[in-house]
Amino acid sequence: MSKVVFNDWRTDNAARNYPFADDATLVGDDLTLPQSLFIDGRLYPIGGGPQLYLKRTTRNGSAIEFAIATDVAGELATGSYDVTDIPASGEIAFYDSYGRPAGMLLSTSDALQAFSGLNSGDYEFLLAQTRFATAVVVAQPEVGFRGFILPSGELMTGDVWLVGEDGVVLRADDDGSLRVDVIGDPFATRKLCEDDAPSDDDIEALTPYCPVETINGIAPDDNGNFQLLVGSNQSLTNILRITPGGQPSSDVTRHLEGQGALKFATLHIKTLGERRLRGNL
Repeated sequence: MSKVVFNDWRTDNAARNYPFADDATLVGDDLTLPQSLFIDGRLYPIGGGPQLYLKRTTRNGSAIEFAIATDVAGELATGSYDVTDIPASGEIAFYDSYGRPAGMLLSTSDALQAFSGLNSGDYEFLLAQTRFATAVVVAQPEVGFRGFILPSGELMTGDVWLVGEDGVVLRADDDGSLRVDVIGDPFATRKLCEDDAPSDDDIEALTPYCPVETINGIAPDDNGNFQLLVGSNQSLTNILRITPGGQPSSDVTRHLEGQGALKFATLHIKTLGERRLRGNL
């Protein structure tokens, strides 16, 4: 014959301090919490430690809110329920100020209904009065990287894409760290091509730097680009031109064929504007 075990678990737990510590008095200056209000729980707010306690109970309209805290960090998370819509499961979920889950406290619908007669206002407690039992608290030290806080105050967590733009280059180093290089925007003047009137920031944008001004006398397009296409190899113009100074060009030809020495020559390569590379061969 099968046997039902722990059938009266909720009723048994309603007669003891748990989830509060055994030495918690549950008596504040203006409010005494009934032992039957909560019967179990698990709390893990980020930044919390073993000395976690119920710091505040607030009645505002039809909402009753509970705040958990430590003496060092202050309030870390809150949970609430509406007296006009009491959860049948008796669960009160807790979230921190960024909306991250911070645990739950378990009650019963009857206990929450009885507590709904609380008058409006704030009711404060001390650590010795409402400290939670050690088994209820999962310490979550506030260390490491946990998310991004945007200028609006919104927290972004989970899978986040980092995109480098406007001259910012992102790369992952071998040691797993993130490297950020700010090199400027090489195409910043393209912002001036927008339909709207350019802003002051756009006008002060960097001009793209192109180290090559011409190739065989041909200038780049408006964006500083050269298009190199595959074409005919029938051009009679040499890519490298050697000027032999005062010697006839026939001496250069004989030197290249290994039949004579070239006494002097000047090499000219145009790279940028009027810069020239000169050398004696």
